[in-house]
Amino acid sequence: MSVYAYALLVPTASELVLPFGMERNTELVYCSGLGAIVEPEISVEGIQATDERLLQAVLIHDRVIRELFQQTPLLPLRFGSGFTSQEKLLNHLEQHQEQYLETLTQLADKVEYTLKLTPSSLLDESDTIDARGKAYLLAKKQRYQTQQAFQAQQSEQWELLNQSILKTYTDVICETRQADVRQIHFLAQRNDSTLSTQQLSLWQVQCSHWQLALSEPLPPYHFLKNTLR
Repeated sequence: MSVYAYALLVPTASELVLPFGMERNTELVYCSGLGAIVEPEISVEGIQATDERLLQAVLIHDRVIRELFQQTPLLPLRFGSGFTSQEKLLNHLEQHQEQYLETLTQLADKVEYTLKLTPSSLLDESDTIDARGKAYLLAKKQRYQTQQAFQAQQSEQWELLNQSILKTYTDVICETRQADVRQIHFLAQRNDSTLSTQQLSLWQVQCSHWQLALSEPLPPYHFLKNTLR
């Protein structure tokens, strides 16, 4: 019987509300103080049979993990983490129990945030320049210089924000996606309620040439080591 695995956690006395998975209710299986949230009879090959089914499976995988993460700390497993039998899953957990429990302990009180920065654009006023000849060329030159200065300030603001976040948080990953769109992933305390209000407002003031958006508290997707691949 194939088994699909969503997440690892330390079982607690509090009863979890287990989400519905791709085809049926998820289950909690144990192995020497380590638990795994699984869904039986799910074939990894089957959920990737068509693009539509693959997309649906990815969304369900993420939903299940997020619903569980609202209830308890966990290690989210990569999409497609499956085993041909529950016995093989339990054997794997037993072999890697120490490293999984160590990572769970390190991340127990942490949540991941993603700060997304989209560059603002300087309004192009080229078509409104009411001049000809040398005056027009001078206006175009001034416009170009203003654009260069704006982009330089943009880069400076990005660097200063990076430095500020690195001073505040010890676990930080910066990346560039979609051309100029930047993302900063970082771990914060689970009970930190100031991020979405005070801190974000301060960052936005410091980065006036960017549009900032902060995610909701997320499972530590980008900060996992030695988990199922």
